[in-house]
Formats: sequence, C-alpha cells, structure tokens
Amino acid sequence: MTIRFDVAGRPAPKGSARAFVIPGQNRAVVAPSGSPQNKAALRSWDQAVRFAANEAVRGSTSPKFIDVPIRVAIDFRLARPAGHWGKNGLKPSAPPYPSKKPDLDKLTRATADSLKGTLYDDDSRIVALVVTKIYASPGNEGATIRVEAAAGTPGKLEEETGR
Repeated sequence: MTIRFDVAGRPAPKGSARAFVIPGQNRAVVAPSGSPQNKAALRSWDQAVRFAANEAVRGSTSPKFIDVPIRVAIDFRLARPAGHWGKNGLKPSAPPYPSKKPDLDKLTRATADSLKGTLYDDDSRIVALVVTKIYASPGNEGATIRVEAAAGTPGKLEEETGR
C-alpha cells in the first residue's frame, strides 16, 4: 500500500530543543527553541500536514501503518526570495536550489511528527527516507509526501531501492 498526497502551505522547520541546568536544584529543564513567529508557522504547517494526511486516508480513525517498517519520501516546495525575481521574471543569477535555511532535517522532523497518528503509529518505523527541497513556482509552496510499507527484509529493501 502506498499513500501519496500534496500539502499546500509554507513548510516550517521544527527547531532544536535547549537543555539547561537550574542552579542549586540538580535538575535539567528542556525548553523548545524558536521565535513566536516560527511557532505560529510550525503550528500552521502541522495543521496543513495533518489535514492533507487525513484527506488522503479519508478520515480513518487509526494509522494505516502500525508496527511495520515504512519508507517515506518528501519533496518540499519552498518560495523563492523576492530578490530572485527581476522585471522580466526569474533572474539568470537566481540559484536553482534552496541551499540556505530552513534546514532540510528540521523540515523533515516537523513533517514526520505531524504524520504520526494519522499515517503511522510512530516515526521510529521509518527505515528509508528520501527528502528534497526545491523552489516552487509562485503559489505552489508545500510538499508532496509518499509513505509506503517497506517490503521484505532489509536486504530486499536495498534491492528495491537500487542500492
């Protein structure tokens, strides 16, 4: 079984948590990082991913992949900065790929966490992950996501992916 769907919206990264020790209390506190703006963007992206995943499984009340290894592919489509555009469209000097922030791994973490509970029971089930980020045409920002069961043994998985 393969589930494939598109998510419309602006992909948002999930930041790293910070840990610090409270002096005199011998205990650590973990605090999420990120600005209020990024938290709002992350909340919006999470809702968009959950909504699109729910639509893809037609409102199923339980995850489609439970206790099975899965493969996930995500293609993030990011907005081009305004400086990439000139009077006549895209500038010849505009880079072909978004090789700056947001970090691909942080985008992936946010998206994988949003799929938990709808498509799979736990993101630890992911045994193969292919992720890209590209520039979107204006108005086409978002992501295309594909989740499927990883067939057979790990050796079989290597054969199927051509490794």
